[in-house]
Amino acid sequence: MLLISGFLLIHSLQIPDVPPISEAITVDHPDDVSADDEVDLGAGWDGDSGNFLTIQVIIEDGALVHGYWTLDSDGENCTDHVDVFEDAFITVTPTSGGESFSLGWYEDLGAEVNTKSRNCPGYEDWYISDGDVVDLFILKEGDELSLLSVGAEGLSIGERTEREDTQRGALAIVIFSSLILMYHTPTSLSYDIKTLRKRWGNHPFVHGTPGNVRNAQGPVRRLDDSDWVLPPPSVESWPLDPYQANDENTLIEEHPDVVGTPHPATFTLYSINGIVFVITSIWLTSDLLARHGEMSHIIVGNILRVVLILFTVIWTYNAWKKWKLMHNILDTPTSRVRSVAAGSVELVGQIRPAPSGTLAVSVGGNSSQLVEGVVAYRWLEEELVCTTDSDGKKTCNWVSRRDENGSTDFILHDGTGGILVQPSTWKNVEYGQQLYRWDKGNWRYTTWVLGAGDPIYCLGRAENRSNAEKEEGIDGSIQSSHLVVRGNKDIGMQVHLRRGTELSVISGLRSTTESIVIPLIMLTFSAIPFLW
Repeated sequence: MLLISGFLLIHSLQIPDVPPISEAITVDHPDDVSADDEVDLGAGWDGDSGNFLTIQVIIEDGALVHGYWTLDSDGENCTDHVDVFEDAFITVTPTSGGESFSLGWYEDLGAEVNTKSRNCPGYEDWYISDGDVVDLFILKEGDELSLLSVGAEGLSIGERTEREDTQRGALAIVIFSSLILMYHTPTSLSYDIKTLRKRWGNHPFVHGTPGNVRNAQGPVRRLDDSDWVLPPPSVESWPLDPYQANDENTLIEEHPDVVGTPHPATFTLYSINGIVFVITSIWLTSDLLARHGEMSHIIVGNILRVVLILFTVIWTYNAWKKWKLMHNILDTPTSRVRSVAAGSVELVGQIRPAPSGTLAVSVGGNSSQLVEGVVAYRWLEEELVCTTDSDGKKTCNWVSRRDENGSTDFILHDGTGGILVQPSTWKNVEYGQQLYRWDKGNWRYTTWVLGAGDPIYCLGRAENRSNAEKEEGIDGSIQSSHLVVRGNKDIGMQVHLRRGTELSVISGLRSTTESIVIPLIMLTFSAIPFLW
């Protein structure tokens, strides 16, 4: 697309640069302007000098336009036709008097005639020809005259903006291309994280209770953006007591205390493409409003400048919102389960079965669509519904029929210990990408789950459990066994429960320069078209 815009720009340089009608000389007869009055024509013209003139004339001989209408093969739908004769050669007489003269269209520009619009049926064939009064915009080079534009039936002469419009088209392609490139430019962290994630394969969930688990039945999760980046602890390393530390009593590899806090690049192609988008949009908007053109150019320019400032406002707001979320995650210290205390807490770990065990979910109530090892889920049932309009056109859409979700308590384990989490207390649980979709004719079933073995990021509130809430035979010497994490908000605190570790959550992090500074500068610049 960028190459096409380059070719368009080069091509535009070959198109004659026609000045606005207002800059042309209005004359009673072309002979009123002599060779001594000629000026430099500018870029794109074959000749070096000449004059641009406007004049009102009566057509003596020749035709410029033929208008007519036709019906379709069924004799129902009517179509208007306006044929402008590009090879027309006419003889005209000035309305102010004087000798007649002949001229044809300038061959490098083609024909342009402003005429009144007509609605068919109900009129006879019509012509702009003998006896009609028209306004001409012509080029005079020495004794040679060429038609540039015509205003007929009392309408004004149309502007010739082919050169400008070609350049505007090139700008529009650059704008669209830079927006695509901006959207598809990954963060500096996401590429490295994606590369690391590909180095290992996923395993089935496990199903059961602590110390009594097996591979779960159902689909195996594909690697996605919310999955483990580094290999997770294997099932064999899980202790029988879910609250106990692993044998090594060490943190999982992906814990923030182990991997540290990665820092994104200060400046990437994301910002460059964003800057190109805004600058070229300002350029195009200002060009449409400042350079000569039709009323349609003014309308498009006014729309574009409103769209531009709305885009930069939304860009700035979304970037700031994401930056705030990411830094809320980064600035909140991640606790270790073995030393967690009651209050606001951020935890990263692996989902493991709670003493109550994991769920077996029949998606859509169908036993053949079984998913085991689940601690939180959502599934959606959709039907393909087709309708036919009055013209016989058939359209089909998936319509939601049932949408269900549920959960059970689970253990979040970070290697140093486990702690009970109640997912039902979070208003929104973020599952990441879908686990699987079953297609059955006109029905389909899609499910999203948190499963035993998945990574989990938790930002919530640790609260003391009552004696009635504690399991029988619990080891009271383990501090975390007395606590439960819920999605209860403190003042000024956000809560999150999402699949993935902090490393995968912040893979979309951009620098403060890209998230705050650049959008604010572009928002300021986007006000420029309103100053024209």
